[in-house]
Amino acid sequence: MTQKYKTLKDLARIISLFNDIEVGELGVAEISRELTLAPSKVSRMLKTFEDDDFFEQNPDTGKYRLGPRFFELGLAYAYQLPMRKLMRPHIEQLAEQLKMTVSWGIINQNRVIVLDRIQMMGLDLLAHRIGTNLPIHSTSIGKVLLAHLPEEELDQILRSIKLVKYTKQTVVDPKLIKKNLTLIREKGYAHDERETAENTICIAAPIRDGTGAVIAAINLTDVISNKSSDQMMEQVPLLKDRALFISRQLGYEKNLY
Repeated sequence: MTQKYKTLKDLARIISLFNDIEVGELGVAEISRELTLAPSKVSRMLKTFEDDDFFEQNPDTGKYRLGPRFFELGLAYAYQLPMRKLMRPHIEQLAEQLKMTVSWGIINQNRVIVLDRIQMMGLDLLAHRIGTNLPIHSTSIGKVLLAHLPEEELDQILRSIKLVKYTKQTVVDPKLIKKNLTLIREKGYAHDERETAENTICIAAPIRDGTGAVIAAINLTDVISNKSSDQMMEQVPLLKDRALFISRQLGYEKNLY
């Protein structure tokens, strides 16, 4: 392995440390210990990429966080996805019809990435925002995507991720998670009520491609004060029907449920 190639690999490892919604800032010493790299090398790489706005240093703590260039690249990635053009009219229509936040996402590196979202800020106001990495074990999108993974891949993910208990309702026992995922496959949707955030309730349904594989999930989100559990469950048939319609647009020919 050439020195230049190894440096690029080390940089990729540093960037990966920030691929977590809970990681805000990391110091040179922390990164050095985690990756077993010389502090001088870590500092040099961060300084180099700080000049191009890929990283920025907090003047108060001396620690580093991702810079605006990564945000720009993330937006470019999401906007260039062919599937985004297919999904956009559907989430816009559902958001307007139901007055709820509508999102869709995929699995990437054991996390959920929300690739597009219409966020309902009021009865008539829509704010367009691309989402970020979200927990895979507690969100409705994450649970739908986990439920349709091969057993071996599911076990690998559950072993490798940190099962954080975000609220009292968050399930962190791997055996119970797998039991719940079996029910999700049977029902054709997932439910997140105060499992990721105390004030939100969500449901999600799977989207399949022409081979029948689940490649994404679409979800509805609202605050508890606006929707009771029963009221949100009333939207399950509509969401499942829309997910099936989208799946058929992608070439899926069988009934989903």
